[in-house]
Amino acid sequence: MRTIPGVLLCVALCGPVAAAGQTASPHAAPPAAADAPSTHAPTSPSELEHEFFAIVRSGDALQFLSYVPEDGVNLGRDALHSTRSEIEDQLTHRTGLYCKLFDSACIAPGPKPDAPACSYRELLTQSEKVRTASTEATRNHVRQAILVAEVHNQKCAGPVLIDFIFNYQQGGWKLFSIP
Repeated sequence: MRTIPGVLLCVALCGPVAAAGQTASPHAAPPAAADAPSTHAPTSPSELEHEFFAIVRSGDALQFLSYVPEDGVNLGRDALHSTRSEIEDQLTHRTGLYCKLFDSACIAPGPKPDAPACSYRELLTQSEKVRTASTEATRNHVRQAILVAEVHNQKCAGPVLIDFIFNYQQGGWKLFSIP
């Protein structure tokens, strides 16, 4: 069960969190090499925030898969569990989660056909305004990182919040939930 909306609102609007504000033009160039993911495993939520959003911006599905734990993740508003092999299949065949994350062209039309659906990559790289934030919480004795991106993109239905929840396990961050 996800009770994250209140936490997300607090993360996006309240402090203290590690936050980095960005402004990008609607036709922003691809991220610079400085935004490329690092080769070491991030230990703090702010390091994870920087590295993970850089992975989404770059469209690196293989690097993204490295954050998916062996037992899988919860997907969507209903937190439906998907195994790692199901996620890998979607990323490999460029369907489902791959489209939502990286490629707007293959996203199935939503309930509002006049507002095109945009991938998270497009939202993070081509929006008028992008702000990211991270925070850490402990739930049921599990260290969690919550990453949030607030994007403003008139083409893609105005302001949107994107969140990812990670659990810290075996010395590294692994995805727990993908919106």
